[in-house]
Amino acid sequence: MSQPSETRTGACHCGKIKYELEGRAATPIYNTVCHCLNCQYITGSALLAASIVPKEGFSITQGEGALKTYIDTKTDSGQPLTRKFCGECGSKLFAFTPLDENIVSIAAGTLDNFDDWKPSKEQYCIHRLGFVDKMKGVENKNRHVTSVRSEAEQVWNRVLETGQRCISF
Repeated sequence: MSQPSETRTGACHCGKIKYELEGRAATPIYNTVCHCLNCQYITGSALLAASIVPKEGFSITQGEGALKTYIDTKTDSGQPLTRKFCGECGSKLFAFTPLDENIVSIAAGTLDNFDDWKPSKEQYCIHRLGFVDKMKGVENKNRHVTSVRSEAEQVWNRVLETGQRCISF
């Protein structure tokens, strides 16, 4: 992303809901591409692009009454994720987690200035679909196969990546 301004704005597809990111919230803590199954379902796509920003400085400036809430209880962490979307056009807008109440996940495609958005992290790579390449510019240390999957799944992922035929535990 280019140098952050003091304020960034965004909206749902129909424009009924608008939001603003001021001060610290205008600069993402990180930008992520999530390949988890839940994000695939929620977006109806192969992945979710999101900016994780401090909650301080985030505000809904128009249409708060049009926001709908879905509590996602099928998360890998076991903690419910509160997802917010527009009740009119259905745009996925925000997500809030009890794991860190000081952040908000902003669906990156809803930012008014999305042209220069770039990911700095990639998560749940174990579910990356075969036609989706690794994200360019994301360092390997910022690619998370999974955060709470079993050790066996992590070993299996390494087997698939390396083409090993035999493994030992």
